[in-house]
Amino acid sequence: MRESNVYVKALKCISCSTEYAYGKLFSCDKCHEFLDVVYDMESVAEALSKSRFGRGNSLVEKYSQLLPVKGTKPAVSLGEGDTPLLTSHRLAEAMGLKKLYLKDETRNPSGTFKDRSVSVGVTVAGENDVMDVSTASTGNAGASLAAYSARAGMKCRIIIPATASPTKLVQAMAYGATIIPIQGSVDAALSLLREAHDAWGWYPIPTSGPINPYQAEGAKTIAYEISSQLKHKPPDWVFYPICGGDNIAANWKGFKELEMLNMAGIPPKLVGVQASACDSLVEPLREGHERIRTIRNPKTIASSICIEYPPTGLAALRAIKESKGVAIGVTDEEMLEAQSLLAAREGLFAEPASASVVAALKRLVDQGVVAREDTVVCVITGTGLKETAVLRERYVLPRAVPATKEGIASAA
Repeated sequence: MRESNVYVKALKCISCSTEYAYGKLFSCDKCHEFLDVVYDMESVAEALSKSRFGRGNSLVEKYSQLLPVKGTKPAVSLGEGDTPLLTSHRLAEAMGLKKLYLKDETRNPSGTFKDRSVSVGVTVAGENDVMDVSTASTGNAGASLAAYSARAGMKCRIIIPATASPTKLVQAMAYGATIIPIQGSVDAALSLLREAHDAWGWYPIPTSGPINPYQAEGAKTIAYEISSQLKHKPPDWVFYPICGGDNIAANWKGFKELEMLNMAGIPPKLVGVQASACDSLVEPLREGHERIRTIRNPKTIASSICIEYPPTGLAALRAIKESKGVAIGVTDEEMLEAQSLLAAREGLFAEPASASVVAALKRLVDQGVVAREDTVVCVITGTGLKETAVLRERYVLPRAVPATKEGIASAA
C-alpha cells in the first residue's frame, strides 16, 4: 500500500458544504452535521481498473483508493467482506419475482455488515497511534468494535442501552470489551461519545452519526461487491434496513462512485426500511422536505433499527430521494413473518431488523411499486443468532418422546 493516501481531498459537510482538512474527528463546526469524505476522483480513475479493483488481502487493501486510510500501517482485518450474493429461487417464487438476490452480510466475522465499517475505523485509529477506542451501539456495532479492537490490541469501551440484546452484550464481553450499560437509549449513548473523548481521550468509532466520519466509508464496499457480483450491471432495486442511516447513505455513494469511474451503469433505486415504530424518514420523503422528526421511546422487537433519531438520517434521506427510491416502515409482525419466510425458503436466519427488507419487498411487490421483472437485491445485514430471545414464544420446543421407534414416529 502507499505511504500516504493521496486520494482524500477533504471532508465536506453534507448540510452547509463547509470543507475541512483530512484528520478532523467530529462534525461540522457550523451546523454540526455529518462530514462526508471527498476523494480526488480523477486521480482515483487513473489508478484503478476493473481488473485491479477489489483485489487484496483485506477489505481495506482491496478498496484503499476509495477509503480514508493512509496505508502507513497494516489494515486491521478479520476477513470481512466478500460475502456471497445468493440467488434466491424459492423466496423469489413465493413473491412472484424473476430475479431476486440476497447479499448475505451475516457471513462477516462478528455476524453483521458492521465489520466493514469497523475494520476501516480501527485501521484509521491505528494509523493515528490510538490505543483506546469507544462506541455507542444497540449491540451489533459494539460487538464488532470489540472484535476488531481485540485484533488490534486496543482497549475497547462500549456505551450501550441496558435493554440491548444479551447475546450481543455477551459477544462483546467475550472479546474483552468493557460494557457500560446506561439507563437510556442509543441516542443518549451516542451523545456521550464526545464527552468521553474530551474527558478521557477515548477515540470514538461509532458506525453512524456526525462523530468520526471515516469508518462510515467501509459500508459502501457492499455496493462495490454487488456491482462486481452482477458483472458490473447494477440491479433495479437494493433494499437496506435503516437505523442510523449510515449504511444506505454510504452505499448510494458507492454506487455513484462506480458510475463516475465508468465501472458500472446507472445506480439502482434504493429502499430504506425502518421499523414502523420509528419510521422517521417515511413522512419527509413522502412530503418532500428534510425535517426528520424525533420519535420518543419507540417500541419494537427489532433492536438493531430502534432509534429515536437517525444521526445520519439527512444523508440517508437524500440518498433515497436521489436514487428515486422508497422509504418504508414495517411492523414487528411483518418482520417476524419475513424472518420465518427467509429461513424456511432460503435457509438464511436473519435477525428481525435484517428480515425487515424481505417484509418491505413483499409489500412493494404487492403494491406494484417493484415490478415482477425487476432485478432486486436484499441486503441481509445481521444474523438471527443474536436475537433469539424475541422468538421464544414463536418457536416452542416440542416435548420429549420415548427413545423408541414408536416414540420418534409420534413426533415426526
